[in-house]
Amino acid sequence: MRITNLFKRKRDIKSTNMIQVNRDSVCMADDCNSHEENMILPENTRLSELLQRLARYVPSMENVIWAVRSDAGMCGYIITDSDASASFELCGMDIPVKEMNINKIMCRYYYPSIFSWTDGQTGNRIEKYPECSTFLEKVKKDNE
Repeated sequence: MRITNLFKRKRDIKSTNMIQVNRDSVCMADDCNSHEENMILPENTRLSELLQRLARYVPSMENVIWAVRSDAGMCGYIITDSDASASFELCGMDIPVKEMNINKIMCRYYYPSIFSWTDGQTGNRIEKYPECSTFLEKVKKDNE
């Protein structure tokens, strides 16, 4: 947290919302420092705006999905393509974050091959959630 945030006037503090955010590590070198930080948002920040801000917080990666879960439940998904451009899918309505009573957020990343593997004994290809036809559907199923 920046030192300037510590000395805000009382009236300014009421017009902001602080959320503790964290994310998965994406490689061993990424484990050197904590990813946890306090994100200060204007009071009227909507869920879609929070996901846009989180897309800048998580590492830029190609073809992954970041599942965004809060202490109040699933918030949405940050979906990246082959150019690492992000799109978003909200879980629920695009309401102000303050109304959701969110205090903590954890961003967990998924890559497509996490849902399939080869059985070491039989050599058979195993699919987790074979009933799901898309990568996003599998991520959603994993977060039920």
